[in-house]
Amino acid sequence: MHICVIGGAGYVGLITGLGLAEAGHHVSNVDLNEPRILQLQSGELPILEAGLDDALKRNLDSGRLTFSTEMGQAVKSSQVVFIAVGTPPGQDGRADLSDIIQVTEDLAQWLDDYKVLAIRSTVPTGSVEIIRNLLNKDHEEGRDYDIVVNPEFLREGKGLQDFLSPDRIVIGTGFERARQVMRDVYGPIIQRTLSPPESKHKANNSGPVPLVETDVVSAQMIKYSSNAFLAARVSFINEVAGLCENVGADVTEVIRGIGYDPRIGHSYLSAGLGFGGPCIEKDLRALIGVAGDNGHDPVMLKAMLERNERQVKDIIAKMKRALDGSIAGKTIAALGLTFKAGTNDARNSLAVQVINQLAKQCASVRVYDPEAVIEDICLEAGVKVCNDAYEAVENADALAILTEWPSFAELDFKRIKGSMAKTRIVDGRNLLDPAKLRAAGFSYVGVGRP
Repeated sequence: MHICVIGGAGYVGLITGLGLAEAGHHVSNVDLNEPRILQLQSGELPILEAGLDDALKRNLDSGRLTFSTEMGQAVKSSQVVFIAVGTPPGQDGRADLSDIIQVTEDLAQWLDDYKVLAIRSTVPTGSVEIIRNLLNKDHEEGRDYDIVVNPEFLREGKGLQDFLSPDRIVIGTGFERARQVMRDVYGPIIQRTLSPPESKHKANNSGPVPLVETDVVSAQMIKYSSNAFLAARVSFINEVAGLCENVGADVTEVIRGIGYDPRIGHSYLSAGLGFGGPCIEKDLRALIGVAGDNGHDPVMLKAMLERNERQVKDIIAKMKRALDGSIAGKTIAALGLTFKAGTNDARNSLAVQVINQLAKQCASVRVYDPEAVIEDICLEAGVKVCNDAYEAVENADALAILTEWPSFAELDFKRIKGSMAKTRIVDGRNLLDPAKLRAAGFSYVGVGRP
């Protein structure tokens, strides 16, 4: 098929375009971000992601994937148009649909024959009606176009793997013609005829990928509910971690014990800073807004958000106690800026929030991250970016671990001890071994650990 991806230089759009090209389709990724489009045309990636380099080169060389800033011809020559533009939170937490509305108005000019419009962007209930009303000024649904809600479930750092070997594919529409088109789009993926970079669930890959065909609103709620449930798991284990600190239990042992229950599992049960990044908190706030708009008081959703916001305050409090009650005037080394390991993305990173809070309390903060795109991060005055971890810890009064990069656990802590002014560690990710560090002479504080 010929497919157009609008928002094709963003994370979701880029992964979608690459994945569809890997499936054998001819894909035009369109985006108004001209510098990024030029970068992708030259075979350079703006994001850190496993397997993307080879996939980008392979599909550019084959001609199955192109990048452009021109929407018109790409839409006219396509049978399916994926919409993957951003829906950032507004001041009230609700999703900002400005880009979706603009794209819809632009699309209306180019619908000269039947097309499926597949919405990959995470949009709240009621937004499809807005899109439909804009298109129906000059077009007829079912004749000129059909709308499909096709949410993404991509983990940053493993996005292409998740696209090519998904847990499920959700297709929300009321039109059988559109459903059949989407079955054809995803055919090779559903039948598992592709070879993803690595298999996520090898034991479960024997049969077809589950295809969830439902209505538009249910598809939207599946996406929002999925991210809200992940937020619930993180908030729950951080609540347990706080209790573990009071009773003297080790949350890592608690996680190990409860995770073997098949009803629970181990995923998204890591006590630490909490959930950050570009999606989970944004979607949770948007879902709270949807609830309020529809007369429902989302008590549990609000509590999850409150618990997450408390985590940053708790880490600051741990650091203050480690520094004998005062952060002002102290030198703090902070390792980690990205919202998690395996990506260069620091959007809504709780690590950055902690660092900026320390700087606001008059600490001199020196930071290092192996992959973060520093120019994209807003850091407070008094924060110095270092070239490596050893530069960051020199003469520091304390060390904070804020992103779970495996390389941080492999540092030479004997060397670090020799260069720090005081040997205090606050591990916001429970990455390090407390027993080894204490035996080496460090004062160690983790999350939910004795």
